[in-house]
Amino acid sequence: MPRQKSNNNNGKKKADRASAQESALPLDMQEAPRAAQALRLRRMGYTYAEIAERTGYASESGARKAIKNANARIIRDEARALVGYQLDQIDLALSVVMEAIAKRDKGSLWAVDRLVPLLKRQADLMGLDVKPESAGTGLALVSVPIAADVLEAI
Repeated sequence: MPRQKSNNNNGKKKADRASAQESALPLDMQEAPRAAQALRLRRMGYTYAEIAERTGYASESGARKAIKNANARIIRDEARALVGYQLDQIDLALSVVMEAIAKRDKGSLWAVDRLVPLLKRQADLMGLDVKPESAGTGLALVSVPIAADVLEAI
């Protein structure tokens, strides 16, 4: 059976998506260093017009757009690094808390109290909890693993 022609609208949507993806990528290998140079010049106090002239952007708005995009990439990269650092710190704290819980002495109850906020922050950073606005009207249940011997101590 011959294939029917797909709706022309679908082809247009695919082309639009491909075009949007291409525009997010640098057009040539010189774009990243040029954007970095534009960012450096802006931080030194140059105007967008001066930056466009020095770096070869066609216009002031081209320089402005390149600087805006470069700043956004830097902020995203730094945010990812910060989240990684915080998760490492939480892992260290969790290991100390779990050791205190395992001792099953007076400090164990304190450690259990510290466990919940640490796990909550870890879940927040990792995006594990369901956000209230996306959960709809239902309730979201989040399980927190606690060792059986800790539950006996409580």
